Amino acid sequence: MRSSRFLPFIAIGLAVCLSACGAIEAARQEQEAKQQVFVKRVDTAHVWVTTESPPPGKPYQVLGQLSYTEPFSPDAIDESNITSKLKQMGLAKWPDTIDAVVKVNDSVSNDGSQVTVTGEAIQYDQSVDRNALHHMNEGLVASPSGNQ
Repeated sequence: MRSSRFLPFIAIGLAVCLSACGAIEAARQEQEAKQQVFVKRVDTAHVWVTTESPPPGKPYQVLGQLSYTEPFSPDAIDESNITSKLKQMGLAKWPDTIDAVVKVNDSVSNDGSQVTVTGEAIQYDQSVDRNALHHMNEGLVASPSGNQ
């Protein structure tokens, strides 16, 4: 008889514990999603795009060529759009290794209907920037009072 009185309390306690676990898991997943957004921003900001050759004296490896063609428009020849597209292409192809897209060239077809953009994706032999940026939030502790 006594155990039947405590059964509802046990059930309620179990339900509270399970919902707390769910809330903790949801918070962890939200934090992981924020970290992925951060990593993507860092990676995108890290990739350098230029019409120039790599700086002399900084050893690198060529990862490969990037190229795309699209119909001519003001957006197709806009430098920021070209940079953005080359970064996206490079990160899609070499997500963990690309440091720069160099020797970028854009050309318009003879009939003026298409724009072709090319570039060379490279990785520097000594590329610690990306690693450092990926881990810059590790070990940080937020103070509840706002003072750090």
